[in-house]
Amino acid sequence: MTYQLNFPGKIIFGAGSSEMLPQELPTETTILLVTGRHAQKDGLLDRLKKLLSAHKLIVVSGILSEVPLSEVDKLIDAGRSGQARAVVAVGGGSVIDAAKAAAALIPAEGSVVDYFHGQKKIAAKGLFFAALPTTAGTGAEITPNAVLSELATHTKKSLRHPTMFADLAIVDPELTFSCPPALTAGSGLDALTQAIESYISRNANTVSRVLATKATQLLIDNLETVYNNPANHSARHFMAEGSMLGAMAFTQSGLGAVHGLAHPIGCLLALPHGFCCAVLLPLIMRINQSSCRDALDELACSCKLRDGNTLIEQIEQLQRKLQIPTGFRDHDLTRQHFPFIIEHCRSNSMSNNPTQFSDAEIAEILETLIDHNK
Repeated sequence: MTYQLNFPGKIIFGAGSSEMLPQELPTETTILLVTGRHAQKDGLLDRLKKLLSAHKLIVVSGILSEVPLSEVDKLIDAGRSGQARAVVAVGGGSVIDAAKAAAALIPAEGSVVDYFHGQKKIAAKGLFFAALPTTAGTGAEITPNAVLSELATHTKKSLRHPTMFADLAIVDPELTFSCPPALTAGSGLDALTQAIESYISRNANTVSRVLATKATQLLIDNLETVYNNPANHSARHFMAEGSMLGAMAFTQSGLGAVHGLAHPIGCLLALPHGFCCAVLLPLIMRINQSSCRDALDELACSCKLRDGNTLIEQIEQLQRKLQIPTGFRDHDLTRQHFPFIIEHCRSNSMSNNPTQFSDAEIAEILETLIDHNK
């Protein structure tokens, strides 16, 4: 098997590692600092300003979740007008993706809409980009793509280019302590989905499976603990590490049908991506089982479980304990949505899935998601 591995320029992991940010940035540089809505409330923004006091800062906080294109254009305008030479993103996956897209496009021409619809192509490396996640879930600090949403058309897809890898990814578990339980559950199950889908991906390789195995172990063992006890330092540490390793895995292998379906469902129903993955994961694992039984059994054994079926049962128990429903009926999914979802789920993630679904089979899955609910 021949494979190629690609990661951010530098990855730093560990408690308190965010303090290393200033020494890793270009000197005497104007920085576009991008944060989420909670950074101001919990004091993180003030701490970041103090940490980066040697730099001229352009601060944009309060980035919306699920990254509408307007948020990216707001960042691009701020970066261009302020002559930013580096972008630092501190937040969840939406914050990091919005900032990642802006870092790629600030030195280029045009609006993000031009690139989202393919009228323009990214041609060169953008600004220096550093990403610091505040959730243990999306892995956006590791990937070379930004998942964006066009609200008018309910379309979600990735802006992607090999030069979009972060120059610096700092994964500091201490930044995740302010995550509320619902976000911890959704992002944690998103991270678990990424690890499992990476392991069974049609493009999995030796390295991606090693990373995905360790990620699955860490996430399975610690998600319920950190949900019930958010201040548990050990569990926060292992969740952050598991999320990072899972992202390192799926960046090499691709994902699967959970992500293929989660994007159009989440965009259409205005639901968080992590929540959608959490609902879909055990159902899609059961459907995939006949196509990847050996791989799921291997992964289960590495987690000290009997077989793949036991692994699925374990995740179904996690669903219940983390108060995740088993369907979308209570979120107004109807049969009228099926054509849109079927049309927009045909992503790279769906093509990497071990089972290749026809439109009729996807419709059957969606029927199940209406019939089954908490």
